[in-house]
Amino acid sequence: MQNESGRKYRENLLVLFVCVYTCIGLYCLLFGNWNFTPLFLFFLFLALGNGTVAHRYFAHKSFKVSALFHSLLVIWATLTAYSPLAYWIVQHRHHHNYTDKPEDTHSPYNGFFHSFFLWTIDKKIIKSIFNIRANVLAYATIRKDPWIRFFDDHYLIVNILFVTCLYFVSSQLAVAYFAAFSLEQIRLGILNTVHHMPRFPLNYQNHNLDNDKSQNNYITGLLTLGFGWHNNHHNQPSKLILTEKWWELDIEGLVGWLLSLSSWSKR
Repeated sequence: MQNESGRKYRENLLVLFVCVYTCIGLYCLLFGNWNFTPLFLFFLFLALGNGTVAHRYFAHKSFKVSALFHSLLVIWATLTAYSPLAYWIVQHRHHHNYTDKPEDTHSPYNGFFHSFFLWTIDKKIIKSIFNIRANVLAYATIRKDPWIRFFDDHYLIVNILFVTCLYFVSSQLAVAYFAAFSLEQIRLGILNTVHHMPRFPLNYQNHNLDNDKSQNNYITGLLTLGFGWHNNHHNQPSKLILTEKWWELDIEGLVGWLLSLSSWSKR
């Protein structure tokens, strides 16, 4: 793991990066000249990159793929621009270890707006995660993967180059990407807040879990592509397809299942 000064420098860059992307994304969503088709495709790209790839494949190891697909999935997860992948994995596992407790990095019981977005740019949150020795060790272990280490170390430049290439192909593509980025931030904010609030309209549980207020929601469960069957997920974090009731369509899980069908030898 990097030394303290190096990590502090990266934290500052990450906070600035996410703030800039989010502000540009909101402006593009509200005032930009974007077309629906690229906006929708970029939203799927970001949502599945976070939900299927970073979340189910890397954080929970819910399915396996070939070595080639593994390297491609590292790139995909990096281009979601949510955070460097090793940090994504560690902070999410931390959330599961401390769900809805004071240590939970994005519980609505520590503040609604903090849970919705502000935690992503709170350097104290990053520091609190790395104050736990188990997380530090897990982070170091994850970074032994050469693909993850390379794209984590070059996370900012890779994302900036990606958007620059989009802009030179078509400025409207870049606008659509930023607008989709803001939509993905909203999707994740809903998951971190609404899906941990038992009294929110249309919320329900299939499983009563100790000290865990995770919820499913009839509407946002579908709109979040299956990530919103959140209570099902917290009951079995490593389960790939979260469907338990007939209406609980899980697109993220189905995409993971399709990716797992690669014919090469699995990792």
